[in-house]
Amino acid sequence: MNNLLSSASLRSFFLVLVLQLLPVQLWAQDWVYTVVEGDSLWNLSEKHLDRVTRFEQVRKLNGIQDPENLRPGTRVRIPLKWIRSNAVPAQVSSVTGSAQMIRAGATVPEPLQQGAMLQLGDKVITAAESSVAIRFADDSILSLQASSQVQFDNLSAHGETGMVDTRMNLIEGRMITRVTPAVGPGSRFEIQTPSAISAVRGTEYRASVAANGGSNIEVLHGKVAVSGGRKQALVKSGYGTQVETGKAPLKPRLLLPAPVLEPVPAVIEQLNWRLAWAEMDKASGYRVEVSDNADFDTILWQQRGQYRYSALPDVPDGSYHIRVRAIDDLGLEGLNADQQILINARPQPPLQLKPRDAQVLRGAGPDMLWTQSEDATSYRVQVARDENFSELILDESELDSDRYDGTAMAELGTYYWRLRSRAADGEEGPLGAVRSYEVKPMPAAIDAAVAADDDGMLLASWQGAEDQTFQAQLASDKAFTQLLRDEQLSEPQIAIEPMQGKSRYLRVRSIESDGYQGPWGATQKIAPIPDHGIWWVIMVGVLGVLAL
Repeated sequence: MNNLLSSASLRSFFLVLVLQLLPVQLWAQDWVYTVVEGDSLWNLSEKHLDRVTRFEQVRKLNGIQDPENLRPGTRVRIPLKWIRSNAVPAQVSSVTGSAQMIRAGATVPEPLQQGAMLQLGDKVITAAESSVAIRFADDSILSLQASSQVQFDNLSAHGETGMVDTRMNLIEGRMITRVTPAVGPGSRFEIQTPSAISAVRGTEYRASVAANGGSNIEVLHGKVAVSGGRKQALVKSGYGTQVETGKAPLKPRLLLPAPVLEPVPAVIEQLNWRLAWAEMDKASGYRVEVSDNADFDTILWQQRGQYRYSALPDVPDGSYHIRVRAIDDLGLEGLNADQQILINARPQPPLQLKPRDAQVLRGAGPDMLWTQSEDATSYRVQVARDENFSELILDESELDSDRYDGTAMAELGTYYWRLRSRAADGEEGPLGAVRSYEVKPMPAAIDAAVAADDDGMLLASWQGAEDQTFQAQLASDKAFTQLLRDEQLSEPQIAIEPMQGKSRYLRVRSIESDGYQGPWGATQKIAPIPDHGIWWVIMVGVLGVLAL
């Protein structure tokens, strides 16, 4: 008996539960309108329904006694199939690079311009390094990436209810969507790929099609229902899945976290500045994107690579947004690292040619020379005593030449110099590299003194500094075209053999520790030993005997 009562009670419970859920299920397929002051069933039907005569059906369905005087706040239930459906175009809000569209029923593409209205059946195609932003009737945004194709299978709205039905087919490439939250049961946003269907009611996610027709779905906010191979997976925020043709979606996996960017300067003044980030263990590659808007509706430049750094593109001066994300072994792209940057790299400074960095000059300042910057009309050169340029000794602007004669700046010491370019409109670009040079005194000319040594040799000697070496040349002519000796010496002297019959000539110069060669000293004439024949020999012998 107790079992029978228990069974009956259980059946009653489920019956009550079903009866309670049934209206909810019915209402889930209906549009619910909240009455405002001045509404009547007639104007409500005229404004929103497929025909005005529906008002009587609405009255009966909702049990309304006075259809002309509806109380504000009353909720009126209307089946979706009674709501008027009308085509609503999507609009191209921006185009970067080159894109085309093929109208429904046409075969010849035409250029896609900002402001173009897209209708049911139209197709949009982006070229390499191009992107398109498309805005739908409910303000949802589709960002179609480079080398992609999408066709619009449905673009409609349910009258003025705010419910929009948007369906499209991503044929190839990649897209990013920001979907406005649904305002009613008739709202739909659906993307079909060769292998999957993804449906959302308000979220941000990425969809891509691989060469083999497989699809990747990456959810950044909200949830996405992904279908494939007659199976469905619900992908939550921060997760992604992959769907191969004819197969069920893979179990959603956690997307890789946002990379940690290395510090970025407040102002980037260098063309092709290198952006870098920390290495990530599970990353098989990285994608870098640059946009002129924080939402990245269109992409100015993007690059996919395997290294943890990337040189930024050559773009005009201005404010930009960059984002970097890691890519895992399935090709699923992770969360974004975002950074706003300011580029002020133009006009680029010229390259310094003379003097070389750390060059030593002797007795005079430099004759400065640099390259001509392509976008500059004049230059500014600065010379200072310190690297911070707080002790300026030269600040010459509006030089229309690629050189400056600084030879008069001959005071001894170390100097620093830099350049910047100036454009035709007067804008000065970033400062160039700081280079140094040093002015040292010109070495004095060396005059050698020649005397007879105790061993019968001639010894030429001169004054020299400790860090100097010397070059000595001995020649048979004053022009030193017929060299007899040419030697590098570490000591300030040279021994020379006496010679009969012909004069010889000697000159010496110093060589500084940095290799600088000083001026030649005065030419010394070395007379030959006199030749007196036999009488000279007898005389020398007599003098030798007397010395004993």
